[in-house]
Amino acid sequence: MDVAVKLHTKQRYCTGLKSEVDGDIFKFKGEGDAVGVVKILEPTSPMLNYYEYEIIDRGEKCAIGIGVGEKGYPLDRMPGWNAHSIGYHADDGRLFHHDECGSAFGKPFGPTSTVGDRMGCGVDFDTDVGYGYVNVFFTRNGEQVGEPIKMKRPLHGLYPIVGMYSVGEKVCYLGHSRRLPYTVMQPMDTSPWSVWLRSNGVKFLEDGLTLEYCGEGLEARDIGIAQANFRLDCLNHYFEMEILSAGKEGCMAIGLAKSTYPLHRHPGWDEGSAGYHADNGQLYKEVGEGKPFGPTCTEGDRMGCGILFPDTDNTDLDVEQTAELEYEGDGG
Repeated sequence: MDVAVKLHTKQRYCTGLKSEVDGDIFKFKGEGDAVGVVKILEPTSPMLNYYEYEIIDRGEKCAIGIGVGEKGYPLDRMPGWNAHSIGYHADDGRLFHHDECGSAFGKPFGPTSTVGDRMGCGVDFDTDVGYGYVNVFFTRNGEQVGEPIKMKRPLHGLYPIVGMYSVGEKVCYLGHSRRLPYTVMQPMDTSPWSVWLRSNGVKFLEDGLTLEYCGEGLEARDIGIAQANFRLDCLNHYFEMEILSAGKEGCMAIGLAKSTYPLHRHPGWDEGSAGYHADNGQLYKEVGEGKPFGPTCTEGDRMGCGILFPDTDNTDLDVEQTAELEYEGDGG
């Protein structure tokens, strides 16, 4: 299977009046001849430029479409029907692309799709097709359909959108990955081992995102650590964790590190890393000695880490470390 990542950010979907989300299942809601759209609230990016879904129920018409659109794309219009969008539709295999002349059109493009088929859409950031433009490509069951289509990239990027148009339609979001055009992909693997690049001293619970320390905790080398399988970039620059249990000492940390960072060292203890530590509120940056930085954190608190990417070509990056705490009473 090909490695993929499901976007587990809270409130990651935006839905129209005729659509709803239940976990990774997108559904048409209600009755009547209207369109329901689900938009994922993370724009495509060079590292996660491709996504897929599987058709679970074709409903009355299998009028299901996959594509990308601008940030403010209307949630009652199929992908490709409006400006700044493009879509491949399952019921007739046609491509819809609202061109710059202001006319929406559908043209024969690929095979139709039904229950059990996987439909995918990707944005090619690697191929130079002119300033402000990108190629968009589509797949069916892992194989590319037709040729990539050039379109103008909106100011705020291109967002994944799924449209449904008849009662009973249901699809399952399979995940995001990095994919180039003209490549064949196996079904996506979103198991815990696909989310994480490397780990040591931790075990993964069933959802793949909950980690539990399983080391002995007898000495400084008994560190449990997990490193994600994708890097941060200017469009996906921040992540969070919630402390479900502080354990005996509460020695947890969040941060960033190079891909070869040693798996027995806390974030920030060694070269090529920075970390914010929950037990003492200190910031560690490439050395084993921290400095006062923020509040301590414990069970129920959320800790976050992000990168403030500069607007210039300056390669010196600031690491943004945050902690969000909930207080009772006067806020202590």
